[in-house]
Amino acid sequence: MLYPQTGEVPPLHPDMPPAIRELYEEARGVLPASPRASAALLRVALEGLLEEAEYEKGSLADRLKRAHEEGKLTTQTYKLAGVLRLAGNAAAHYELWKIDPSQGQEDREMILALFEFLNEVTEELIAKPKRLEEMEQKLSRKLREEGP
Repeated sequence: MLYPQTGEVPPLHPDMPPAIRELYEEARGVLPASPRASAALLRVALEGLLEEAEYEKGSLADRLKRAHEEGKLTTQTYKLAGVLRLAGNAAAHYELWKIDPSQGQEDREMILALFEFLNEVTEELIAKPKRLEEMEQKLSRKLREEGP
C-alpha cells in the first residue's frame, strides 16, 4: 500500500490560529498510517476555523452557509468546504471510505488537496479580514492626522 509522505503536505498558512495549527500538524502526522484519520482531523480543523471567525452555532453545514451568505467565503470556497465536510464525515462515520490512497496518484492528490484547501479557508476567514482591518486602521489614522 502506498501512502502520501508527510513531506508532501503543503506548509500551513502562516495566519492559521494555534489550535488549528495543532490539528493540521496532527492530521499531517497521521496521514501515512491513516488517511481516514487525517481527513477527519481536517474536518475538525475546518470547524475550528469557523469558530475562530465567530461562526460557533449550528451544524457545520449551517455555519459554512452563513459564512458564505455574509461574504466571508467565496462561492467556490463554500462549495469546496462542503467537499471537505463530506470527506470528514465519511472518514469519521461508518461509511464506505471515498479516498483510498492505495489506488493511485489521483486519490493521493485528493487527500493532499484537503490540506491545501484548509489553507485557502484560513486565507478567507482569518488572514484576509485581518489584513483588511490593518489597512483600515492605517488609512483611518492617516486621515485623522491630515484632517479633512
